[in-house]
Amino acid sequence: MDSFLRYAREKQKDIITLIREFIECESPSDHAPGVNRFVDLMAARIRDIAKIRTYPGGEFGKHLRCEFRLPGGKKDGQILALGHSDTVWPLGTIRSMPFRQARGRLWGPGVLDMKAGLAFFIFAMRALRDLDTPVARRVLLQVNSDEEVRSVSSRALTEEAARASAAVLVLEPGTGLDGKLKTARKGVGDYAIVVRGVASHAGVDFSNGASAIVEMARQI
Repeated sequence: MDSFLRYAREKQKDIITLIREFIECESPSDHAPGVNRFVDLMAARIRDIAKIRTYPGGEFGKHLRCEFRLPGGKKDGQILALGHSDTVWPLGTIRSMPFRQARGRLWGPGVLDMKAGLAFFIFAMRALRDLDTPVARRVLLQVNSDEEVRSVSSRALTEEAARASAAVLVLEPGTGLDGKLKTARKGVGDYAIVVRGVASHAGVDFSNGASAIVEMARQI
């Protein structure tokens, strides 16, 4: 572990430079050209250590999948790292919230969610390669373009890759100033609730009625 920590410290300036590049390449979910530019930038920065493939994202930008070329013999199975290229910040936010580094922190649209996480993972893969660390499984990185807008076009890709993986590492940020590792995350669901009331006279037969509005409020 000490060798990896030394490597990270030696590469700190390079890591920050990459994070800055990522932040300054804005990629709002609703701006496919911006997302595509970010995907192209990211692919260019890892092409020397990974096999690159992109997938169409419909109205959103393209999705990116990379398989890293890492030390070790034949790989048995795979590990999937999952991230996203899109951000919630509108195009042009970089003008009012430019990249900034101060007091050991970085600022800028998308730095936390999740461009720094993508940069960290890229350098983790570089550390494995540069330190000649054998890896038993294939390592795939999938970067979706529509995570902030319900993963409509990327869901099938993600499920297909996850089914073939021994583990999935989601590159979202840690929690709090301690950077604690998240081991579980809430999901997303759609529900249709139908409530039917029982009509009654509010003045003389109230007890035999049932308010659909009151019950819906309880359910919510």
